[in-house]
Amino acid sequence: MAETTHTIMGTERLWRMPVLAITIACTIGSITLLARAWGHFVPLAAAPVACMAICAAIVAFHIVRREISVGLIPLSLFVLGFAGAASELVDHSMWALACAVVGAAMFVFLHVWFVRMAAATFVADGVSQAPVAIILGCAVRHGMPSYTLKLRLDAAVRLWRDHPDLRLIVTGGISDPSEPGEADVMAAYLADAGIPAQQIIVEDRALNTEENFSRSIELMEDADLGGTAWIVTSDYHMWRARRLAREAGIRTIPFAAPTPFSTRSVQWCREVLVICFGR
Repeated sequence: MAETTHTIMGTERLWRMPVLAITIACTIGSITLLARAWGHFVPLAAAPVACMAICAAIVAFHIVRREISVGLIPLSLFVLGFAGAASELVDHSMWALACAVVGAAMFVFLHVWFVRMAAATFVADGVSQAPVAIILGCAVRHGMPSYTLKLRLDAAVRLWRDHPDLRLIVTGGISDPSEPGEADVMAAYLADAGIPAQQIIVEDRALNTEENFSRSIELMEDADLGGTAWIVTSDYHMWRARRLAREAGIRTIPFAAPTPFSTRSVQWCREVLVICFGR
């Protein structure tokens, strides 16, 4: 199966070089700003420098692991912004001020979206039951669920134990040609957790979130499961998932899985950019 931008991995690989270029540019800019002000630092500059170091460490961690995602772009701009703020406190240059403003604007923009995204993980009044849950796929590593996908599946198992009559739709195609399909891996994991095979419905063609729901609603109609479903996905992904589910005609009840701590900041940043500039 040829990789296309229709898949998440295809899109991320197309963005790899631009992301690295932006990261390098922000790093050079940050070093330049700090070098100009290094001999004249004031105690007040310690706070932005510490924040800059944290963001830089997160960026470096992901680059070393070759996890090049568009989510690194906001963090790289944070590094530049905090360096600009520290430098502005010392030498008051226009360049430093401009970098600080860019970083602050990105910080505000992201956190406005973070609040909206977090709110989407809560169950609204009036809808609390559904006969089916849709579990959204994610990367598969060496034939096994990635940690992010494992957390989604563990959440689905908890939901099923509370609602043992629930039907479960596992949805996800082959996003990496070297790995098995996401839905097949998910179904095997749920079966190993004790969920009867007859309660698991496999949708193994979807390559993105929009297709997850357009194909799942067809399966729901075929099985006469109505138009309401639990949505099981990562917390950062829930806002976009529920929006696309509504567009497909599905009423949603969220059941969010946590995002792994090691990737949380990048995943949340990446998701904001996808919401605003992509699908």
